[in-house]
Order: sequence, then C-alpha cells, then structure tokens
Amino acid sequence: MGKTIGLDLKSKRERRRSDYAFHQDYRTRWADNDMFHHLNNPIYGVLIDSIINAYLMDVCGYSTKSSTHIGLVANTYCDYFGSAQYPGVLDVGLRVVKLGKSSVMYEVGVFQQGEEKVKAVGGFIQIWVVKETNRPDAVGVPDYVRKELVNLVNSEDSEVVKGKEQKL
Repeated sequence: MGKTIGLDLKSKRERRRSDYAFHQDYRTRWADNDMFHHLNNPIYGVLIDSIINAYLMDVCGYSTKSSTHIGLVANTYCDYFGSAQYPGVLDVGLRVVKLGKSSVMYEVGVFQQGEEKVKAVGGFIQIWVVKETNRPDAVGVPDYVRKELVNLVNSEDSEVVKGKEQKL
C-alpha cells in the first residue's frame, strides 16, 4: 500500500493485489458460471459480502449474535473489467476506502489466480446502527471493530490514520 488509490474507473482497472491488505482465496464452482462460461454477476456480490463479513467476524471479533451494533448495507457497487470463470481459483482482496464515525466504505478486488489484471472491483458502504432499533447512535462503528478496520485503510488515502474522521 502507501500510494493514493483513485476511485475512478481508470484507477480501478489498474488495481493490483498489493492495493489490498487482506486476502482470501475462492475456488470457483461449476454452478458459478453463466451460459457464456463467465462467473455470474451475482457471484461477485457473494464474494464481496463474504470477504467483508469474514474480516469482521474472524479479525474484528464481530458476532451477529452478541454485538449490540450491526452494519447495514446502504449502497453496493461493482465494476467489471474482465471475466473470471470455473474452473479456477480467485484471489479476493479487501481494503477500507473511508472510515467515518458510523459508516465504512469497503472495496474488494477480484483477481483470477495466475493473472495480474483485476477482473472486478466492487464493495459497499455500511452504516453501523444499534441492532435493537436499526438507528445510529453516538457509538457508531464499535471501537473493537474500528481498531481492526484501520489496518485496511491506505494511510495516504485517509485522514483516519492521522486521528481525523472522514465524512462519507
């Protein structure tokens, strides 16, 4: 990491694995393909959701059962730059673009194993609310989650690392 990473399509098309701090492998399945032998578009959404939630649960210690706060998805996006397919293994990378008081903007890059060109860049914005009421409060993103999300923020992209909050 260490460089400013643009959010325009040209910049996204040039993403590299090293732009992402956390990675997971995904072994494609026959059912992932569409009739054109490309990964079905909804599969990218599953990959995005899966890596974000894996990080929240496995690294941050977030629990859907015991946490008083939940992250609700407010916006999703995915830009496609190439075809991934079965059979194969995908390298899925995760970074945090913006970390606000109550919101987080995640970005996920999808790469086919053995290829350097990014296949898709997508993500979502999550708003953290009280689980009982589905409303934001003064806590926003819980501290134990925020502490780990900061590790996914590119220090050149964000004021969060310097102690300032970004507004989404």
